Amino acid sequence: MSLETSFWGSRRTGVADLERELTRLRRAQSAHAREQGTTVARASVLNLIVFADREAHARRAARSIAELALRHPSRAIVVLADRGTTRDADGRIEMYCHVPIADGARQVSYEQILVRAYGNVEDRLASAVIPLLVPDLPVFLWWTGTPPTSGRSFGDLVGLADRLIVDSSDVARPEIMLPRLARLCAQAHGLFGLTDLNWTRLTPWREIATSFFDVPSWRDFLDGITGLRVGFAVDMDGRDIHPSQALLFVGWLASRLGWRPLEAFAPSEAGGLLFAIARRDGARIMVRIRPRFERGLAEGDISGIRVQAMRGELAEFVVKRQPDAAHQTATVLLAGERRWERTMPLPSPAIVELIGEELSIMGSDRTYEEALRALVALA
Repeated sequence: MSLETSFWGSRRTGVADLERELTRLRRAQSAHAREQGTTVARASVLNLIVFADREAHARRAARSIAELALRHPSRAIVVLADRGTTRDADGRIEMYCHVPIADGARQVSYEQILVRAYGNVEDRLASAVIPLLVPDLPVFLWWTGTPPTSGRSFGDLVGLADRLIVDSSDVARPEIMLPRLARLCAQAHGLFGLTDLNWTRLTPWREIATSFFDVPSWRDFLDGITGLRVGFAVDMDGRDIHPSQALLFVGWLASRLGWRPLEAFAPSEAGGLLFAIARRDGARIMVRIRPRFERGLAEGDISGIRVQAMRGELAEFVVKRQPDAAHQTATVLLAGERRWERTMPLPSPAIVELIGEELSIMGSDRTYEEALRALVALA
């Protein structure tokens, strides 16, 4: 048995052959369950297409799909495009299918199909996927790596989707890619929703930043912000620079508070950024995005934020990750004195939890789209 077959299941010669094999596998699964005194429910609530151009990304996605099966049973189609291979230069598509045998902990059946493409087959990928979709169920497209936002295969697969899921933490050049995503959001209205897993990771940071100003006596400081610092994690050598999460945080604040561009982003200290933006009243805000080595954090994760504001006295609203990376400490300083401090859990959901949350949502995220537009204007 080959490595491909052991992981992805049996190889089939076409769609009809693959469907016959899936039927056989489901019958075998049901027979196995009856022997164990249990039953298996075949319940697909959605179609999930995963596009990957790396084997590692495809396998990670496949494992996540398996963990999601109970909450989101699906017809899952993993499209793995091996464009760099010299095998079959004219292009070839292979199909594999897999139906896991249910055990005591998993009694809901799901189906996983691999569509492996060799060479240049961009014009054939969508036609290979369409017959595999379960009719009348929503279609989610999870694009791993950097989405091209152009090209035949991207356009064709997005055309099948009700929702597109991307992850800007995988993007090497966020200053280029995030504006592309903003344009894609503009094109998506009425066609499909778009979400970014990196935006979902920002949720606890946006919540704690908002909670500062839920306190009536601190709310006026929102109109007096003079400085913003956002730290993000890099590896020990400082080679993997992924500031997209920090940039999205800045874009979110700008969209909520009506900040406007004042000067272009400028490189600063080993991959960081330093620039000025204008408040709603025209006053200048200095923004610094700083790379920092932090143990236990993935590259690009926010490590801390500091908001400085002046309204009669200087105020600083600070959030820092604790050394265990599972907690954060929020502090308020007024005129240099600590007036309030609290340490609380900091959720760091795994990729499977992030995907599971997004599979429960069908529409667009207007706040994310507005943050992207504000970020594009600032850049």
